Amino acid sequence: MNVQMCYLHVYRMVAYNVYRYRQHIIFTFSVLKVNMHKKVMFFPGKVKVVFRKGPLGYLLQEPTDEARLIKNNPSLQDKSALMKEDLVRQNALTVVRQRGGDASDKKEVLGEYILQFGKYKDKSFRWLLENDMGYTIYLMKTLHQEEAAGDFMAEGHSKTNLVSFVRYAHSFQEIESLLSYVSRTPAAPAASSEDEQLVGFGARAKSTWQNIWKCRSDGYASFVLGASCVQGTRMHKLQQYLRKKQQQQEELICMPVS
Repeated sequence: MNVQMCYLHVYRMVAYNVYRYRQHIIFTFSVLKVNMHKKVMFFPGKVKVVFRKGPLGYLLQEPTDEARLIKNNPSLQDKSALMKEDLVRQNALTVVRQRGGDASDKKEVLGEYILQFGKYKDKSFRWLLENDMGYTIYLMKTLHQEEAAGDFMAEGHSKTNLVSFVRYAHSFQEIESLLSYVSRTPAAPAASSEDEQLVGFGARAKSTWQNIWKCRSDGYASFVLGASCVQGTRMHKLQQYLRKKQQQQEELICMPVS
């Protein structure tokens, strides 16, 4: 009798475990079936702007070699007819969708808009941010000044395209930070020549550029020449002056004696 009870107990345990396993399998397949009908939001082809940054973390403003080549060579500049804004948008949407990007992301779509003005015409908005930030800042400032003065007329495909580009540029915090930095940098006082320009920063703020060059034995000029500077800053301008002086001196040394 005890043996029969033992077998019965084992049978019930096995039956119970089989039942639980079967329920687990049914639940697992139910979850998989539901997930198969869910829309997975994954965009393998999403592209972000790759900014070039200087040692202080601000965006570099000088053009890349590719941009400089286009800017200085009219034969490389696009001369085709302007496209309407609707066509520019449709083409951008097509590019984003074909690469697997997010067509609902306005910033990503605007990045594929094609420029309809300037020397970089036919390049994308994203390309311009990555290759010539100085020109980008110039466009943003110019548009702001025209709007403030009431001179801006948003007519024509190129103007509409410009407004779209500036709106796109303003959507990046990195560019807003650069604009804020540039606006905080006071303009250097007027001087009759480069030699009389004041340094305007650091311990030598009240010294002239010429004085820095003449007293270069103290090591300060070497420090400036070897520094990594953000374009447009006072140190960068002083660095350019010192490099010019250095080049002039080297030319004098190499000049043949008659």
